[in-house]
Amino acid sequence: MSDQPESLYGHQPEPTPPQAPGLLDQIAGVFTAPVELFQRLSKAPSWGWALGVLITFALVITVAWGLKVDVDEMLRPILERNPQVQSSQIDMIIEMQKKFILPFSILGALFGTAAAMALVALFYWLIGKALPEGEAPSYPQALSAAVVPALVKLPQMLLIVVICLVRPIGGLTPDKIAPTSLGYFLHTESIKLQAFFYTLDLFYLVEAVLTYLALRHLVRMKTAGALICVLLPMAFGIGLRVLGAK
Repeated sequence: MSDQPESLYGHQPEPTPPQAPGLLDQIAGVFTAPVELFQRLSKAPSWGWALGVLITFALVITVAWGLKVDVDEMLRPILERNPQVQSSQIDMIIEMQKKFILPFSILGALFGTAAAMALVALFYWLIGKALPEGEAPSYPQALSAAVVPALVKLPQMLLIVVICLVRPIGGLTPDKIAPTSLGYFLHTESIKLQAFFYTLDLFYLVEAVLTYLALRHLVRMKTAGALICVLLPMAFGIGLRVLGAK
């Protein structure tokens, strides 16, 4: 027998651990109550099912786009503007790209999405440890903050799939297909300015706002840290697309 006296009220039940919101709760939450969702995820991080859905949609988009895109129309203007590519090489390069563009795009959708989320989460985790508002965050919390806000792009991803299936898309890349960006409506002769217009996408901007809320309420990061985590990758992504436009 134990030497310790029992409580007058008997054994107290252990507190029930917080329940992580399910996938449907996460999808609904990013549209209806993001702050409440992120507060729940802070207590019980969850990202696996959300990441699976994002990878699945990325894969479906890749296949639907890869089977419809006109590779010649997409690549020929770029190759013709490149002084390092001889005109005799253009047809050979295009034929080679036709063979490999779909398999490589599928591999990118399967593994690139998860790798990108993992790296972004690592960035959030490091900044969160440097600028915590309270207790330093865990990596699962940072990973949830990287993955779950991206669920807001599901309507856009579905729209891209539908457009690819119902009409010709020419040489357009997936980011130029849906009428959700400024570049879809405004057209300019400047290639880099046009690329910048395409980065001004409604869903991309909403995702940035949700990411800020996730960093504040899920990762529990200071305002300065949350702004760094949102604005720095955004500036890098926009700069990369604009400077890489050809």
